[in-house]
Amino acid sequence: MKKGIFYTLAVLLFYSSCIEKPVYPSKPVIKYVNFLRYGSNPLDPTAVELVVSFTDNEGDIGLSQADTQSVFKYGNVWLEYYYDSANTGVWAAFDSSITTPKFDTFRFAYRVPPVLPPGDPSEPMKGLIYVKQQPFIKVHDRIKYVVYMYDKAGHKSDTIQTPSISFK
Repeated sequence: MKKGIFYTLAVLLFYSSCIEKPVYPSKPVIKYVNFLRYGSNPLDPTAVELVVSFTDNEGDIGLSQADTQSVFKYGNVWLEYYYDSANTGVWAAFDSSITTPKFDTFRFAYRVPPVLPPGDPSEPMKGLIYVKQQPFIKVHDRIKYVVYMYDKAGHKSDTIQTPSISFK
């Protein structure tokens, strides 16, 4: 019995040593995956969730609650809200002020939690990040998000844009 367990462990160790680790860029790479809507009416959802995939060579994506220095003060994934109010394909930043014609991007941060169970932080990592907005209040019929993120080493990903998201 002990020989069988030892042999199985030896075979597993041999095969796992033959598997090469993937090599990703040190700078996180993100891609749009999906936009999910929650609630009884998909045209007026009560919550939404943006899904992006990521790869990072060092696997240093997750932040603890103590990670609040520099760019991590509010989080490490940033979403900027844009809208197309006239359906012309001209995207404007969200204007939260009705009396002042000042356009200011509505930007919010999301904190990716540490990966559980904790592994070797220097291991390459890939996965999905789900950024949920709840409650979600539909203000415009056509929106999009501009998204970027930072890893713990301070490497900023490329900036991506979601496709146009319609609520009509």
